[in-house]
Amino acid sequence: MTLATRIPVEEQLAVIRRGSEKILPDEATLRELLAKAAAENRPLRVKLGIDATTSDITLGHTIPLRNLRRFQDLGHHAVLVIGDYTATVGDPSGRNKGRPPLTHEQTIENAATYQDQAGRIIDLQRAEVVRNSEWLSKLTFRDLIQLGAHVSVKQMLQGEYFGRRMAYPEQTVFLHEMFYPIMQGVDSVHVRADVELGGTDQEFNCLMGRDMQKLHGQEPQVVITNPLLLGLTGEEKMSKSLGNYVGVSWPPQEQFNKLMTMADDRMPEYFRLLTDIPLGEVEEMLAAIRDGGADPRAVKKQLVTSIVADLHSEETARRAAEDYERYAELRRTGGQADELPRGLPEKLVRPDADGIRLTTIMVQAELAGSNGEAKRLIRQGGVKLRGETVTDENKMLRPGEANGALLQVGRKSPVLLREAP
Repeated sequence: MTLATRIPVEEQLAVIRRGSEKILPDEATLRELLAKAAAENRPLRVKLGIDATTSDITLGHTIPLRNLRRFQDLGHHAVLVIGDYTATVGDPSGRNKGRPPLTHEQTIENAATYQDQAGRIIDLQRAEVVRNSEWLSKLTFRDLIQLGAHVSVKQMLQGEYFGRRMAYPEQTVFLHEMFYPIMQGVDSVHVRADVELGGTDQEFNCLMGRDMQKLHGQEPQVVITNPLLLGLTGEEKMSKSLGNYVGVSWPPQEQFNKLMTMADDRMPEYFRLLTDIPLGEVEEMLAAIRDGGADPRAVKKQLVTSIVADLHSEETARRAAEDYERYAELRRTGGQADELPRGLPEKLVRPDADGIRLTTIMVQAELAGSNGEAKRLIRQGGVKLRGETVTDENKMLRPGEANGALLQVGRKSPVLLREAP
């Protein structure tokens, strides 16, 4: 007997609702599907696809991954589809212009660590991990024509992102982008998905999976969408292009420090979507903040510790929290804290015979993306060397002057400079 058959359907639904925005076509259909699976003593096949457009999985991706893990914990079968082929087309969801095309070689390189990153959330020992190039690369032109014969252009334009772009003369919809929802639908056919998970921006694509399954004589999947995670500040969703994200594979200290910069009004959303802390406990903490009985910063530290612990370990998260306070002391005292954080990262710099510019050091230390950005950070007063704010954007350091110096740039973790011998 599987675990799923021992957990009442209503209890399963209560777990599934936590990270969900919509259940399509409706919750009653999911209830019937869960009941049928229990009667047949079989787990549901629950699909999640992640495109290999870059090498990072962000905290935004962990929301559907957490939902997939919840299905695993209920005894169902997780199917993770790594989109190494769909990524060559580019998901048009939520885009006001087409994505830059990627080669299959690029997507393979991007996906190299996806399985390990996803394994921080889901149980890979109880998951089926596949790449959609296994079947999509084998489709012939005739296959595409036959699939296209069952999908109208009018239906495609009903998709929110295509319709919006068509409404503006300066924007363009390319024909190859319209293949994307069909390709994602074919994924559902191939893995015989009972349920597909995805963000709210994936609704049209996931529903296309239902159409493709009907076309191939399969029972159409239930679609469960999750809210999109807003970035640490502002009103934009978490995005690598906007720099308002946290990567799943980042070192724990970097995750902790970056997460502590989140706006206070993000805490309710992040508690609900990025942790499994009971919602009753969450509401008690948030109510205590509103009533003045709790320090928002202390509650935020508890939230951030929980997130980092889930991605690494409880002990690692505890140490990161302690070192965060030491970093904060460094900022308050201008770099004169009695005890430096454990494992303070060291950056090797290579001055020439005349020395080295501080802007060059910042680029070499990966604290600025370019010399221009480094100069801008200095002009804004966001750079400290040995505890003193730097005001000269052309500052030169003589040979030996950088060795052992503490460099602080904005809210990034401070680094110790070491000169190459």
